[in-house]
Amino acid sequence: MITIFSICQENFHFFIPALSSADFIYLFNLISLMVRGEELRARIRDYFSFEKQELTILIPAIFITAFMFSFRDWGVDSFQFWTGLGNLIVASIIVAVSFFVRFSWQKIYALKEGYVAQFKGWWAGILVALVLTLVTNGRVPLVLIGGVVSSLMIRHRLGEFRYGFSYLDNAKISYHGIVANIHLALLFSIGLYLFPDSYFFSTGLLLNWMMALCAVFPLPQLDGLNIYFGSRPLYYVTTAMVAVFGILLLTETQIGLILAVFILSVGDIIAMLMEP
Repeated sequence: MITIFSICQENFHFFIPALSSADFIYLFNLISLMVRGEELRARIRDYFSFEKQELTILIPAIFITAFMFSFRDWGVDSFQFWTGLGNLIVASIIVAVSFFVRFSWQKIYALKEGYVAQFKGWWAGILVALVLTLVTNGRVPLVLIGGVVSSLMIRHRLGEFRYGFSYLDNAKISYHGIVANIHLALLFSIGLYLFPDSYFFSTGLLLNWMMALCAVFPLPQLDGLNIYFGSRPLYYVTTAMVAVFGILLLTETQIGLILAVFILSVGDIIAMLMEP
């Protein structure tokens, strides 16, 4: 599923200097190597970044989302401030890592295709999710923070088939954010299987599956709408994928986890073989 050893072997000399976040993603193959290695690496080096306007909404969104997912974890029988604060900090770390991996995965896939992907926040969605969390006493924590918008990199699209902006490519970029969450949900599910009482792994599993589920919603500010208009079959496949992995992982059964690992591994292998 993640060919760490082969990537490390091919890129060992990159480990010597201090690694940037983009190098880390590239070396550990959080996305498939779908473009010639040096070309992709050059694009990451030159164009991979989180702009100020992205961080302006991402940073508060991290803490608001962490608050929603830890809302019910401020004590069992009574309010316990320090317990709740500790859970909030843990949730903040999980949310920050999940957001970073999701949007980095989309940005790098976009660079591979000759696009620049930028996160566009949705304050209205964040407020709706927060109000819903308060009304339901934390039982329905949604992740409606926004999605990515893609713009054409003219120079890097020269010579590509159908040179102009492609709605199908845009759909694939959005789709890969959901794929990133599914992979993370599986990793957290494995950790939860090994440590059944772990708050860290249980929260990470729920958060990433909920991120994938909410991203499927065909709303104007979410990735689901890009997928829906870019490729209707891909949208149906994505929706089914989120539902299937929700059933397999959230039931927290051994057979469900085994099936999820098998299905995702086969899917990753097929995806790598189909890429040029």
